[in-house]
Amino acid sequence: MKLKLAALALAFAAALPAHAALTNDAADIGNAIVVDFNDYDGFLTTGPETVAPGVIFTGDEGSELGAFIRDLGSNGIWGADTPFVAGGAIGELRFTFAELTSGAGALLNHFAADFFPFSVVVSAYGDNNQIIETYTLAIDTDELGYNEGQFVGITRDVADIRSISFKGNGVVLDNLAVAAPVPEPETYAMLLAGLGLIGMAARRRT
Repeated sequence: MKLKLAALALAFAAALPAHAALTNDAADIGNAIVVDFNDYDGFLTTGPETVAPGVIFTGDEGSELGAFIRDLGSNGIWGADTPFVAGGAIGELRFTFAELTSGAGALLNHFAADFFPFSVVVSAYGDNNQIIETYTLAIDTDELGYNEGQFVGITRDVADIRSISFKGNGVVLDNLAVAAPVPEPETYAMLLAGLGLIGMAARRRT
């Protein structure tokens, strides 16, 4: 009986929604693959464009891979030191992964103005292209700053993120971090453990 209850508890835990968190620490993206955009030089594209093995970029009109300069209003300036990704006036930058991942994020900033700070929407999408997590936040950096920003990412307990998007006004980003895929999601391991316990209980009865 105890084994059956334990197995049911494991199966129930596996069926619960994955815990998610918004993070500002790149170290939270475990075993991260970091994608920079140094191989691009002012490439205006809406994609799809493979920016790294298993990572595909798409964006709205005006998106640029390998951008070199952007005036972010009261959030300062991005440019010159290293190429980055830039969105249009208002639009989305999205990265889709060949393998489901448990976390992704990037160094991020956006256009802001004293009279209206604007914001950016960061969303994670599942395998069915439905939003599984979304957050809206404003980034505030020095008006005289240069290449300042904030890491923004989403982490999950299981690898169920198919893509991550950044939407807003004049969004810029660099150093996309993606958690390396794992061979077996934790959910499957928990279900297998539960089935194993049920099997043990059945054998003990016979």
